Amino acid sequence: MSDINTVVLSGRLTADPKLHYVKKGNEQVPVCNFSIASEDKYGRTSFIPVIVWRNYGESVANYIEKGQEVIISGSIYSRHDAKTGRTFIELHANEVKYGNKAGVNHDHV
Repeated sequence: MSDINTVVLSGRLTADPKLHYVKKGNEQVPVCNFSIASEDKYGRTSFIPVIVWRNYGESVANYIEKGQEVIISGSIYSRHDAKTGRTFIELHANEVKYGNKAGVNHDHV
C-alpha cells in the first residue's frame, strides 16, 4: 500500500501570486507561487507556501489576488537547502477553488 499525501486547506492569499517559468529539458514550464494564511480553531495562523505547475498555474495566476479566499487541495512536499541547512515545506496544488476577494464578506467560499 502506498502512503497517502493529500491535503485540503482554506485561507486567504497573503500577496498577489507570482508567475514565472523554469526550464525543464527543452521547455519553459509555468510555475505560480503564492502563500496563504490559514487560521485554526484556536486563532493560530499558519502561512503556507503554495505552488501550482504548468498551464493550471498560469490560469490560477490570472484569477486570484491578495486577500482572496481560496480552498486548495494538493500534496505536501519538502525540500532541503544545502546552503542554509533549512528544510522547506510546500503545498503543490492540484486544485484551487476561488472564493471572495478581499473586502467582500459572505458566508461561503
